Amino acid sequence: MSFSDLGLSPPLLRAVAERGYAEATPIQTAAIPAILRGGDVWASAQTGSGKTAAFVLPLLQQLSAEPRGRGRFVRVLILVPTRELAAQIGESVRRYGRYLPVALKTLVVYGGVSINPQMIALGGGADVLVATPGRLLDLIAHNALSLDVVEALVLDEAYQLFALGFADELGRILALLPPRRQTLFFSATFPPAVWRLAESLDRKSTRLNSSHVSESRMP
Repeated sequence: MSFSDLGLSPPLLRAVAERGYAEATPIQTAAIPAILRGGDVWASAQTGSGKTAAFVLPLLQQLSAEPRGRGRFVRVLILVPTRELAAQIGESVRRYGRYLPVALKTLVVYGGVSINPQMIALGGGADVLVATPGRLLDLIAHNALSLDVVEALVLDEAYQLFALGFADELGRILALLPPRRQTLFFSATFPPAVWRLAESLDRKSTRLNSSHVSESRMP
């Protein structure tokens, strides 16, 4: 299916075409319309399936529809297990959003580097924050940001978040998020720990493969 058939705006389609992509992958075809409708989505997607664009493109469209308010707030939070993946997603957000009429502030934060520049960069909040769980909690402890108005949460490579021992950190972060939000799970596999977390957030979710997503609408 062509990207132009998925309901994406012309600026996003221009960015996609610039990357040389003509046809959407199965996960993109299934996920993009569901996310644009505001539904929660759980998707099993392997590396190389186009999953990053599957959630980045519709989230950028939603963000560009209305301006960001003032304060230390974050609108979209993307949690990832490693700094390498955080950097990759941050770059994808910037590339896909380059032609949007509204400039969106995107920040990437992870541990292993000084926290001070990240705290300074978070002044005024962010439209998109890509973060590893530990560094996110460090920044919250330093009062550098607030999760009170997060509109969408993405857990990418969710199985790795658990495999690398981030279960406790995830629980603490989830407790700080507003109950009314869009939640997107992308994981190569759904082991029991990931499945239990998905079910605790949405009882309607079911296990899926890379060609499909499970969608439930927010109340």
